[in-house]
Amino acid sequence: MSLGARIFIIVTGLLIFFIIFELVRRRRFREDLSILWFVVSLIIIAGAFADTFINALARFLGIGYPPIVIIIFLILILIVSLMYFSMLISELKSRIKELTQKLAFIEYELDNKREK
Repeated sequence: MSLGARIFIIVTGLLIFFIIFELVRRRRFREDLSILWFVVSLIIIAGAFADTFINALARFLGIGYPPIVIIIFLILILIVSLMYFSMLISELKSRIKELTQKLAFIEYELDNKREK
């Protein structure tokens, strides 16, 4: 990999890292979700130096074109991220349903008190 490509990858990883840091600092991004993005930015930075590792891993797995290893890795990360966010959405939907039921019960009690 050329020096220019390595510098571009490192700058991209650092840019993502500092953008996420700034969003967390301004309370525009939750801390628990930011950990995942900090890890992603560090993986991007490490990717600038991973070409020899990727080539060796591709040979070990019997893959003829080493960049496919990166694509497989990214697909796995996307699948895990989708599962995590699906779990988060399911939890939020349950909480919304519970809060809606509580609100309906409180409104019902208020209406009964007003009638009396």
